[in-house]
Amino acid sequence: MILKKRQLLLATLVIALGAAVFINRYYNAPKAESAATDSAQKVSQQDAGKGSNLGDARYVISTDVTLDDAAAQAVASEYFSEAKLRRQTVRDEALEALNDIIKDSDSSPEAVTKATDAVVSMSNEIAAEGDIENLLSAKVGCESLVVLNAGNAEVIVENGSLDETSVVQIKDIVVKQTGYSTDKIRIVEMEY
Repeated sequence: MILKKRQLLLATLVIALGAAVFINRYYNAPKAESAATDSAQKVSQQDAGKGSNLGDARYVISTDVTLDDAAAQAVASEYFSEAKLRRQTVRDEALEALNDIIKDSDSSPEAVTKATDAVVSMSNEIAAEGDIENLLSAKVGCESLVVLNAGNAEVIVENGSLDETSVVQIKDIVVKQTGYSTDKIRIVEMEY
């Protein structure tokens, strides 16, 4: 009876972890699109209110960056930081649940082994995602969000950072860090 309760608890936690990863992944992609839509609507409303005409002067913050571009970059930066925070929160909760199983003296050896394996796997994914994001920042020069899940890699990069060279560099970095084949790597450019 006790063994079945432990197995049921472990199965419930594994399902909850899977649901949390799915929800996190599901809500990350639409946020990029809604942020892009909101930003585009604000820009078009601002332009419509100004009575802008072809050839009108635009304020420039630095060379090649206009106020509209700076606002879009701020939206992208905010998106990436919020997505990374959400990802970390979900993982912290999952790790806490797994650690509870490991520390519980009533847990079966099989449950402890499965929970330990899940913690190790999650730790490896966290480290790989961080390494890939840092390498992309250094080599490609863009802000990114990397999600490794079930043998697949999704890389979200900021708008304007993808060209033929950067796609090859991104795939090369992900392959070297994870060992995944290139068909398991999906690169998405955030639109804003």
